[in-house]
Amino acid sequence: MERQASSLRQGSKRVVAGNASFGASRRGEGAFATGSDESKRGYEDEKPPVSVSRFDPLETLGPSLLETLTLVHPPQPKSLQSQQDPGEDAAGDNNDSVQDEPGVSTEEEASRAKFDVYLSRSAVLGRLTDPSIDNARRVQETFAKMLEKFKCEATGVVLLQESTVLIFLETTADQFLEIGRYLQRQQSAIEPTTMKVLASCDDNPVRLLQGLYFRKISINRPASDAADWNEDALRQLAVDSFLNLVKFVKRIAPMPPAEIRKVLTNLSNTDQMNLPSNDFVLWLLAREDVMPLDEFLEIFDTPVMIELESERVWPVHPLLHY
Repeated sequence: MERQASSLRQGSKRVVAGNASFGASRRGEGAFATGSDESKRGYEDEKPPVSVSRFDPLETLGPSLLETLTLVHPPQPKSLQSQQDPGEDAAGDNNDSVQDEPGVSTEEEASRAKFDVYLSRSAVLGRLTDPSIDNARRVQETFAKMLEKFKCEATGVVLLQESTVLIFLETTADQFLEIGRYLQRQQSAIEPTTMKVLASCDDNPVRLLQGLYFRKISINRPASDAADWNEDALRQLAVDSFLNLVKFVKRIAPMPPAEIRKVLTNLSNTDQMNLPSNDFVLWLLAREDVMPLDEFLEIFDTPVMIELESERVWPVHPLLHY
């Protein structure tokens, strides 16, 4: 592997040197065309320095490939101020209005630009520790501390009902794992041992909401709906609940923040049909087939074992051929 890496580095130098010599030959032709022998001899004697132009990741490719792959400092989504204000932030009121700074060039502004990486949309369910108290503020404070700790940008809605909570988040996959571990350790309004992952969908190209909204809601459903809740239809019920939740978020996404808060305060009959009721969330939490949050996190924390025992897979073929 060391010899291969060395040959690749040497090969890259040869390519750069070849490009530089090609540029020198073109300059020599230009000097010869003017009929100046001194200029031609000067270009022949001059040995052009081999230099590599600075790679600007914002020029064509977006964020640095290494930065995107490692997610050490993952790119953050750019706020769409012209379309939607930031909304209700977990850390309190904030003003994200874009203002031009004096003396800042266009190139510097481009270097500060934020990029969307593919996002994870996830829905987490949980039971409230004490339904008799006001849990909305306690949950909001928990998220405010969490987002401040991880310095991450999470958008979505957190809906509290009589005894349950539904969390819909849009984050990168790595950030969702950090948030999940934090929620599992927190001792606040949500019982950590009851939290379960209803669904998680990765590789979403766009962020629907530009803020994180908290609201206590009440959904009135006829008791006859419970007749459709059975173990055989659990998978389809979970899928439908998640898709209806995404449909609801897409409906309110283009609205201004004040209008979104108004919709969450007074849910229409259509919106109530798209959101799971408190009894349905309790029924889902009681199902063993709905994955607990700790089991979901264990999938990513446990090392993956791979056994290579055939000439078809060993030696490992390179991804790129030169």
